[in-house]
Amino acid sequence: MTKIHDVLILGAGPAGTALASHLARSGFDVALADKKSFPRAKPCGEFLSPECRPYLQELGVENALLQQGTRRIHGMHLCSGEWRARGRFRSLTSAPYNDAGYAIRREILDTELLRAARARPEVTWLERHEFRTLLRDANGAVSGAVLRDQTGAERAVRAQTTIGADGVHSRVARQLGVQRQIRWLDRLALVAHFDGVVPAAEAEVHFLDNAYFAATTVDDGSFHLNLLIDRNALADRDGDLDAFVQEHIAAAPMLARRMSNAKRRGQWKGIGPLAFRTTKQTFAGGALVGDACGYIDPLTGEGIYFSLHGARSLANALAVARHEPHRAAAAMRGYEQERRREIAPRLRLAALLQRGIRHPFLVRSCLSALAAWPRLCDLLVNLTGDAVHPRDLLQPAFWRQWREAAPSS
Repeated sequence: MTKIHDVLILGAGPAGTALASHLARSGFDVALADKKSFPRAKPCGEFLSPECRPYLQELGVENALLQQGTRRIHGMHLCSGEWRARGRFRSLTSAPYNDAGYAIRREILDTELLRAARARPEVTWLERHEFRTLLRDANGAVSGAVLRDQTGAERAVRAQTTIGADGVHSRVARQLGVQRQIRWLDRLALVAHFDGVVPAAEAEVHFLDNAYFAATTVDDGSFHLNLLIDRNALADRDGDLDAFVQEHIAAAPMLARRMSNAKRRGQWKGIGPLAFRTTKQTFAGGALVGDACGYIDPLTGEGIYFSLHGARSLANALAVARHEPHRAAAAMRGYEQERRREIAPRLRLAALLQRGIRHPFLVRSCLSALAAWPRLCDLLVNLTGDAVHPRDLLQPAFWRQWREAAPSS
């Protein structure tokens, strides 16, 4: 008789592994599948906003990450030409962890989250199992998926609930017909690590004409460099990525000075396009979570936070649906509503910033103002780094906390 899991999770990034851990603790029988073997490198900003930290503690991985050299990031330098503004995170009474974010390589983060999930006896790990197609029951509801293992053999894995956690280019979302590309934000990222750059306690964003660099020192002391550009900017090049990136570094004088003795470690990695939305995040027989729900490149690392928050929210909804079947539909609607309440305002802010940075004069004017008013720069960095939610700005209690909050050192 074919086994039917309680939940099948397709994708073992932060959203998938965090969801597996939460569900396992609630007694769910979980199958977790990914087409890759771990540890594996993945192009990413490699910065975790302060809001991620309580989720890492809850999942039991924060200490393991710190033991592997995770760096504390106390703020950001925002640069354009020779203009620079410094924003620092601020620890609030309601959120004492806001004093710093973390910088760590994705292969370390993903491996520790996966290790925590695999430690649960309720989790069956299906490594190097590639998602092929969704299975459906007689009523059209999703009832599992066909996976192809490392030998090329295909197998049907059935589950009462199937979750698409397969990232920004989610094949699950595409098969469901709910994914839409955001055409005006057709960007790709080029990512590499460099040795020979003096470590810093802040992340860096260097704005160019219609492009930008995001950079930070990560756990092993290397300098993680991420160039975000429109895809068509690379279309007519001959493939010499070092020369292409060097042209852009030369247009960012502060970054060029930082990297004057830098040597690239490993190969360039690329990913794109980076902007999608979904028309629905739940469906008969399952749901989407993390970047599979939609993604807008946010400048400052919100993607991991969105994944961790979404995983906990979805786990709570599935637990309600299991223990109170008459409330199952309402619980799943609640998951979508919670996502809109918590994440949608941040995505709108990210989209607004993405439109704004396409205008160099506007960027330089804003940096001039932010440099003149450091507390305003602190507020912007806390907003874009998830330490402050946009709705907090409407609460008088927030402003009282903000006046009393000391900036990170």
